[in-house]
Amino acid sequence: MLKIRGELADTVWAPIMIALGLLLYAITSPMNYGGLGQLFFYPLYDDYTLQCLYTTGTWLWVYSLIWIAAICCNDKFNPTFYKYFTGASLYAYLSHYFFIILIAYLIVRPYKFTFIAAFFTMYFGTFFLIFITYWPLNALYECISPPKETKKMDLAPDDELQNQEVAAAAKAAALEKDMEREEDLEGN
Repeated sequence: MLKIRGELADTVWAPIMIALGLLLYAITSPMNYGGLGQLFFYPLYDDYTLQCLYTTGTWLWVYSLIWIAAICCNDKFNPTFYKYFTGASLYAYLSHYFFIILIAYLIVRPYKFTFIAAFFTMYFGTFFLIFITYWPLNALYECISPPKETKKMDLAPDDELQNQEVAAAAKAAALEKDMEREEDLEGN
């Protein structure tokens, strides 16, 4: 998959696909100011067409981020940071809303924070709670199931494949020479 993406990125289609992706994302971005639902109404739009556009745009954004991350961000520059940053992302996805509600009901609403104070409290408080709960859960999991040794995926073409391509090119050249020789013999 990554090899094919890398090959596609080297073609003339890459900038066209980027422009098309940005256009599609602009069309499918949620830009409705009316017909909003309640807090637990997904995706906060009542109109079916807007729901379809919104969810399509969300998946387009997720696909683009995955593509970019697979190419640019998949190296272990610091093993500890990489382990917690990538491992905590799924945990954060699953648990962040619980921590948002917890902070909202226990801190923001009782103390009647302003918007800016509430935003920073919610943002950094959620991040902090995710990290301090993920760290012991990860340590417990590693005690139960030790991490396996991994190695970086080789994205270069296989030597065997290159050898096959060279052999195929040599065979094609030999066949062409034989055909030319036959044509010369027929002409004489």
